[in-house]
Amino acid sequence: MSDNSIGNGEGAEVIERVRAYVVDLGRRAVELCELYDFGFPSSVVRDQIARLGQDFDSFRGAFDVPELASGGRGSLWDHEQSTRYAAGAAMITARFRGAISPANIARAAAAKALHEFQADLLDDIIDGGAYTFEEARALYRMCLAPMTEADFDSNELQMELRNRIQAHQQGTVDLLASLTARLHGLLCHAPNWAAFRSEIRRENERLATGQALTVFQKRESRSIRMIRGWASRFPAPHPDLTWPERFARSVAHGSGLCLIDLCFAEERLTPSELRSHLNAWYYFDVLMTLVNNVLDIPDDAEEGLTNIALMSMRGAEVLDPTLDPSAIRPTMRDYEPLLKRMAELSGRAITSAHEALDDPDSFYPFVAFMMPVVMLTEPDGGGEDLLHAYLRALAPAIRDACRATMPAWATTPRGTRSGRPYSARIASSLLCP
Repeated sequence: MSDNSIGNGEGAEVIERVRAYVVDLGRRAVELCELYDFGFPSSVVRDQIARLGQDFDSFRGAFDVPELASGGRGSLWDHEQSTRYAAGAAMITARFRGAISPANIARAAAAKALHEFQADLLDDIIDGGAYTFEEARALYRMCLAPMTEADFDSNELQMELRNRIQAHQQGTVDLLASLTARLHGLLCHAPNWAAFRSEIRRENERLATGQALTVFQKRESRSIRMIRGWASRFPAPHPDLTWPERFARSVAHGSGLCLIDLCFAEERLTPSELRSHLNAWYYFDVLMTLVNNVLDIPDDAEEGLTNIALMSMRGAEVLDPTLDPSAIRPTMRDYEPLLKRMAELSGRAITSAHEALDDPDSFYPFVAFMMPVVMLTEPDGGGEDLLHAYLRALAPAIRDACRATMPAWATTPRGTRSGRPYSARIASSLLCP
């Protein structure tokens, strides 16, 4: 594949798989949007999903999707989570679709998918090895740096990775080097790449530091106080962001995906528009981490990990270095304030965006709504009750943000029941076993 190529169409099967996932999830989202009053009609969701489907149709034959085979893992495309992540990344394109040419929409989608898999693989490598903070951060920096470098030697990267990645993980070296090279090849030919290199560099340094701090979540190197010390100093758009929320933001890369989109846009945002957009994505990054973590508290505790959602729930307790995280069993009294806080941050994301940006297609409310739908919809229905518990808190937060910043929509008639009735079954299912 040449530097400026987007391939020969061999990825059609993968594209169709992600497209089918988006369409199926869209039907589910429309049903949920009609069940709750989010302050915008379900046609907003239906239209956004339809446009995404059209985008995927245009991708057929547009670019080559790498096989993404990895030692011991098979193809990453065989993992349902990978399809889900790629679908979620594709949704971010919707905001700037009108400013990106059809060919560059395909390139942006390819670049975001590659960055998703790169981040996922790096996360697996750090989780599965015995790396120090310094080693983990150096590995992230090495792989993220080519996103902003004009000159890049993939052979040199491959040799460096062989020296840094631990022996039992050497099967990941070729894949990681390939993902990094492909991402660089797409980005360096994007029309506005030069304008956003410094912003991407800042985001990548934040991500490298945040992900390196995750080594202190593990049982063998656990130091939540170390995480708190770093996270408390991380910048935030509002001073009331807690240290677990700042840490949650530091390990997410949604803002990086948005900057990839902006690299491929034909027009540039004004400084105030860019700041509003990135402030909104600060909150969305926090939410991506918390929504992703909230289902995994018991499983993570069994593996000796101190979950970030658990830090938000029980911040004072997890600071005790002698405490085993599996001994903390959250109850509904823990979940309810966390879900309420997450809903509040969703509302802030919308109002932050609307401070300087027009939003005729309701993109930001759409993302706030779709995030839990994407991340809490499990094939076995395991996240169903938690999803509804969160949507009950989320609906008024999005509704209030929409009414404060957008033209009035025809919403659910007054007196209509919003969502499923609360039940003891839902409450009990949220308790750690």
